[in-house]
Amino acid sequence: MRVEIKQFSELSVFELYEILKLRSEVFVVEQNCPYLDCDDKDQASYHVMVYEEDQLIACARCLPKRYFVCRLLFYR
Repeated sequence: MRVEIKQFSELSVFELYEILKLRSEVFVVEQNCPYLDCDDKDQASYHVMVYEEDQLIACARCLPKRYFVCRLLFYR
């Protein structure tokens, strides 16, 4: 298992795609909660990514204090 923490500007296009894909699978599909995920908060956030081998299995978006939220996401 590998954990990486990056600011938005440090994410590769591939990493960003994998994060957005996982968030859509869990929040939109599994939880049947359609919402606008691209909310302009990612740019100010730290992104925590957990990999098992090369597969993203969990991620968290930790926003600055002014937003008072850290959203955790685990893939089944």
